[in-house]
Amino acid sequence: MKTLFSACATAAALALLPAGPALADDHDDATEAAPDPWTGYRGMGTEPFWSVTIGEERLIFEHAGVFTAEADRPDETFSPEGAVFISQSENEGDRDFIVLVQNELCSDGMSDRPYPQSVRVFVDGLYFHGCGGDPQDVLSGADWHVTELMGEAVPDDAGINFRFDGEGGMFGTGGCNRFRADYVMDDALSIGPVASTRRACINPVASERENQFFTALGSVITLNVESFGSLTLYSEDGPVLKAERRGEGG
Repeated sequence: MKTLFSACATAAALALLPAGPALADDHDDATEAAPDPWTGYRGMGTEPFWSVTIGEERLIFEHAGVFTAEADRPDETFSPEGAVFISQSENEGDRDFIVLVQNELCSDGMSDRPYPQSVRVFVDGLYFHGCGGDPQDVLSGADWHVTELMGEAVPDDAGINFRFDGEGGMFGTGGCNRFRADYVMDDALSIGPVASTRRACINPVASERENQFFTALGSVITLNVESFGSLTLYSEDGPVLKAERRGEGG
């Protein structure tokens, strides 16, 4: 945490703004407003503990046990990196209250839980940096193809892949059989038990690899996401599999 001049905070926020306004669509079909994606959004940080909440009409900041600040919520300004909210704190001095949300992987520094956005807040002359968004969004929305299992490379044609549905369900194929499992993602990650079909693998190598895969899933205790396209799952003894993210959509 460090003290910043108001002008510096505003300049940092403006650096994320697009170069010019987007052209309006001439169509009049969309008469109903799209749901607001920001109402209820929360960013947070540790050391010190703080949080910022974007409400329907208000920005609310809380620095645990130290101070709070509120401001009217302005219209957000989008950029390729995320969104910017620029307002004025209602505390004495009416200083800048700026929230910058950027689409980049973020760690809170205290757990293995990854977040899809980083959040920066300039409020009452102070600066805070933390994370935001739903951690489920980091894992869901695409297929993960296993590239390494128990330290051994897995060929693409092995067909071992899985998908997280973002609601506690995981499904995919071990190469021969389809499977489903529940998962819990809080400060870490746990998977299982694994339920699969019982089709026999023609290739004994594929059968052994599939058994290793299902066993590995049941041993997972945590994860590491190095980028939006790279995932490593760990047991108590170390990494058990690596996977690459391929394909978007539901």
